[in-house]
Amino acid sequence: MISNIAEKKLNILHLITRLVVGGAQDNTLLTVKNHDRTFYHVCLASNPDGVWLDRAKDYSDRFYPLSSLVNPISPLKDWKAFWDIVSILKKEKIDLVHTHSSKAGILGRLAANYCKIPVVHTIHGFPFHDFMPSWQRQFYITLEKAIAQKTDFFITVCELNRKEALELDIVREDNSQTIYSGIDFDKLDKTFDSQSLRQELDIASETKIITMVGRLDQQKAPYYLITAFAKVVQKCPDTVLLLVGEGELEESLQNQVGKLNIEEKVKFLGSRNDVPAILNITDIFALSSLWEGLGRAMTEAMLMGKPAVVPNIYGIPETVHHNETGLLFEAKDTDKLAKNLIFLLENPQECDRIGQNAKELTRKLFDGKEMVKQIEAIYEKILQTKEVS
Repeated sequence: MISNIAEKKLNILHLITRLVVGGAQDNTLLTVKNHDRTFYHVCLASNPDGVWLDRAKDYSDRFYPLSSLVNPISPLKDWKAFWDIVSILKKEKIDLVHTHSSKAGILGRLAANYCKIPVVHTIHGFPFHDFMPSWQRQFYITLEKAIAQKTDFFITVCELNRKEALELDIVREDNSQTIYSGIDFDKLDKTFDSQSLRQELDIASETKIITMVGRLDQQKAPYYLITAFAKVVQKCPDTVLLLVGEGELEESLQNQVGKLNIEEKVKFLGSRNDVPAILNITDIFALSSLWEGLGRAMTEAMLMGKPAVVPNIYGIPETVHHNETGLLFEAKDTDKLAKNLIFLLENPQECDRIGQNAKELTRKLFDGKEMVKQIEAIYEKILQTKEVS
């Protein structure tokens, strides 16, 4: 341990924009929870409007609600959020800031730089992607490159993201590292009451279950999955699709389901606090996203031995190896998506084989406690450098 750790606890502030259900949020909260309290006093700041507010309060030593921290660009609120963050940094005598997500990442890094405090930023996924107008994509890339100058170290949750950031000159080899987004195995390894859950959801014991967990938005593009699922039930009628999550597309998706005449086969479950229990009764996990960092819900499903049928995009192929730990398809290709789902439903032995392979691989890569150890090693390296300088 570095000298100032030995003398006193280091004050760390984690900053994330929202506490909605999502991979970045789960990663952040797990990190906050598992920090070694022998050496760290851990604060967390976020907009309090989110279903994981209680987790944020329970896991942090002190939680700061920032109602001024909002997702869309809002000059007045952004200005207030900046000074609110500066106030926290001074009040808590923060030694290091760790930012997550785009808006919190920008404002948090600016505030840390203003207070001359070292800052680590985790790239959970980029704010730009291939499905936005080129001018908009370039705007976000330019913004990320500018704020990168005020960042001591970058963490990416998959190696593909780090390589893209290197190519775009957002990060350097010497100030970036991939740390796979750890997951709390304990919540996945509980004993679940599958029969009661099936009864609650009105799903017969012999019915096969395909599950998607994620926001019902343009990124996740669940309308492609619904289109594919309509083809699946023609071949495998005793199958249901569970959509776990909320979002602005929910009404249009329900209309789509109605037009396809599969209302009895698709269940909109909204946000749930029992996702591991739902994954436990799931046969196949599926996504039809247009862009992803790595896919946290997908990883949780794989950790539980479920095969994933997912698009061949961004960081996903780092863990989903076609016909080994899952089945891949090109984004938007609903025919291939449907074909992959039907193959696994009609070949249960292959479904089990791929699911077991997925579990073996992910159990090696996604240990939450190991993730935090790697993050803390980065903190120490940065603070040692600051002490020497």
